[in-house]
Amino acid sequence: MKTLLLRIQILWRQRTERERWLLGGAGTLLVAAIFQLSVIGPLQDWVTRTEGEVAQLQTDLVRATRLAGDVRRLQGELTRVEERIRVAEETNLFNLLEGLAASTKVKNQLESIKPKKPSGNALFPETRVEVSLKGVTLTQMVDFLYQIENTDRHLIIRSVRIRRPALVGRFAKKGPPRLDVNFSVSSFERARAAG
Repeated sequence: MKTLLLRIQILWRQRTERERWLLGGAGTLLVAAIFQLSVIGPLQDWVTRTEGEVAQLQTDLVRATRLAGDVRRLQGELTRVEERIRVAEETNLFNLLEGLAASTKVKNQLESIKPKKPSGNALFPETRVEVSLKGVTLTQMVDFLYQIENTDRHLIIRSVRIRRPALVGRFAKKGPPRLDVNFSVSSFERARAAG
């Protein structure tokens, strides 16, 4: 190693002033290029990646803040729904719907109330029925559905199918159009605590 340094010193002394300046400038440029490639370039890449990650995290934070507000709103709605579901007090859905049909004057058009298979929710057991109305007016149907949705029990109308019967010629009735309506209704109770 000493001999190599000694040779470099000898070669350096043998060069003219101008050659020394050129070699010094070239060496400085070489050291600067190596420093750029090995230190500054990777640092710049790291800074660019970090800035991208920060921007993505800021976007995620805005989205999470928005979602947190939605979650709080939904939790409030869920709490209100759970409060409407009575503890271990079974709703006789058939009697309730017949009573609502009578109060909205569609009892004569109430063709059937048939049980359907409920979901398997253990915390909030479900009772589901299929209701069939024949020959109701649009106003009667809307009143009946409104009463179901706004009863003090938590009832959910799952699906509604409306059909206008084909009455033509002398069989057509005068007055507002009549509809045949089928819909399913679910009621829920809070499960009784074991023990």
